[in-house]
Amino acid sequence: MASTGIAVKALLVVVIVMFVAVAGQEEESVPRTPNRHPSRGVTLVPSPSSSTNIPDGALAACPGTVVATETAAVGERGELTLQVFQSDGGRSCAMVTKTGAAREQPGELTITLRLHNYDGQQWPRYAVHRHRGMAVQSEGIYLDDTTSRCVRARARFDPDRGRAVTLTSSKVGCRWSAPPAESG
Repeated sequence: MASTGIAVKALLVVVIVMFVAVAGQEEESVPRTPNRHPSRGVTLVPSPSSSTNIPDGALAACPGTVVATETAAVGERGELTLQVFQSDGGRSCAMVTKTGAAREQPGELTITLRLHNYDGQQWPRYAVHRHRGMAVQSEGIYLDDTTSRCVRARARFDPDRGRAVTLTSSKVGCRWSAPPAESG
């Protein structure tokens, strides 16, 4: 009888340990997309995803005049172009575009725009847009009420294969860098 009691206790301990292990695995598991046609060498591609910290979302295009452009090579035959725009209404906006062979490279495309003297990451003094997938252009991120205030933009493309490329604009829109008014 004593050995039956010990066996039941041991079995109970094993069941509890297995239950805890299975419950912990379910919480940490990552959902996977099933591959209905498995074969050697097939890689699952993550679905595209985008995020921004702008409450009403990013813009399809940037209004205004281009005030800064930065370009860098991506691989041998591709480029990444960062543009900063300013409009008469006091809005600064930025977009990044992949051109050439870079258009065919999947990866993460990130663009940020911030007031020059701000180190935080809260909108309306800092805007960010991230896209993972095949997008060739970011959405337009913007800051309002930036007339005569310095802003900086930064773009980064981190391809799934290859080296990441980062672009940073100089300060633009500063009171002392405004073009002189025409006299006349």
